[in-house]
Amino acid sequence: MTKLTLVGCALLAGLAFVAGPAVAQDEGDRPAAPQQNAPVPGPPPSGPISTAKIGFLELKDDVRYHPQVAYTRIQIAPALHPVEGARVAVADMKIQTDAANLQLSLDEQQATDANDAVAKLQAMAAAGERFAILDLPGDMVAQVGPAMANTKITLINATAPQDALREMCLPNMLHAAASDRMLADAYTQFLRHRNWLKVLILQGDQPRDKEMADAFQQSADRNGIQIAARKQFTLSTDPANRENNDTLLITGGLDYDVIYIADSLGEYSRGLPYNTQLARPVIGSTGLTASEWHWSWSQDSATQITLRFQRASEGNRVMSGYDWDTWMAYKAIATSYVKARSTDPEKINAFLEGRRLKLDGSKGIEMDFRPWDKQLRMPVVLATSDSTVGAAPFPEFEHEGNELDSLGVDQPESKCQVAQQ
Repeated sequence: MTKLTLVGCALLAGLAFVAGPAVAQDEGDRPAAPQQNAPVPGPPPSGPISTAKIGFLELKDDVRYHPQVAYTRIQIAPALHPVEGARVAVADMKIQTDAANLQLSLDEQQATDANDAVAKLQAMAAAGERFAILDLPGDMVAQVGPAMANTKITLINATAPQDALREMCLPNMLHAAASDRMLADAYTQFLRHRNWLKVLILQGDQPRDKEMADAFQQSADRNGIQIAARKQFTLSTDPANRENNDTLLITGGLDYDVIYIADSLGEYSRGLPYNTQLARPVIGSTGLTASEWHWSWSQDSATQITLRFQRASEGNRVMSGYDWDTWMAYKAIATSYVKARSTDPEKINAFLEGRRLKLDGSKGIEMDFRPWDKQLRMPVVLATSDSTVGAAPFPEFEHEGNELDSLGVDQPESKCQVAQQ
């Protein structure tokens, strides 16, 4: 073979090598339908298989999950669909449920309002479903919970953080979402940890803004944080109201270490960092935020669940706190089915609410539900938009019973009087 022939073959091989990946890339550029990660199959089950449906109820067109759009109609954050967290949990738990001869599935339903939600939950209970995950706004949970209190179905509030829901002390409702007080305690513990002890609170005019600001005020009082002032901002551009809508004016005239902002709409808070009278960090609805989860959390096998979720979610979005909540809610129920070693719903529910439940949430510590307000104990992640700063509880905040109980309403403070198990 001549030297020229060899060169020609090499060039053809090189072209083929280049063309191959290019075709693969073109295929990869096509949007693919989201799919669940298939777990490694275990041994085939032996004996009779038990089946059960786990209800999942969400609000149709829930405004909490709409894409975040700036005033220029530019989308700055994608739409959320927290049921995707529960779907990933179904795949994650499959090896365990298969080994226990269990076949669990999600019964996904949408409600148009509170009355429709109650009707759908009653239909689930009539069909034999004993557990349901609620992905509903707090005001709807407050209506649905009491209406279902005497029905044989255990509800897990997966995404509503209002402390008032915990203070209702409903006998058949657990809470997988972090409460407002838990999130507020994460902030104030961090401030004590950094010795930033003087805070300016800014809040909007929405009822939700007041709830968040109240929780922060209560937490600050408990953890020794001084409130320099509490002011209400407005989105109005009226020049006569400049002291409440101009970021330089509303943050001026006093000294503080940090600004905490409660802004459920998110429009005012977007423009607050770097637009304050003093050079101070911002926490709360922007800047440093507290949540059940952040994609940048990389410890305790967190990266694996983040990647599994991203591959399975529509649009390959990253996991949010809401997604982690529904993931944990399903895992709690499925784990109780597996570990209770019984098909009796009462025994499964007793395991779910009892001390034997130990959940892995990829946060490096076992989690369970508090016996008084039935709140899921958990560490809270503090992060900026693209980096984890820390996680509460911080070492300075010890607790005589469970270190996670330094976050949120502790038993002596709680209105709920649930007997210890």
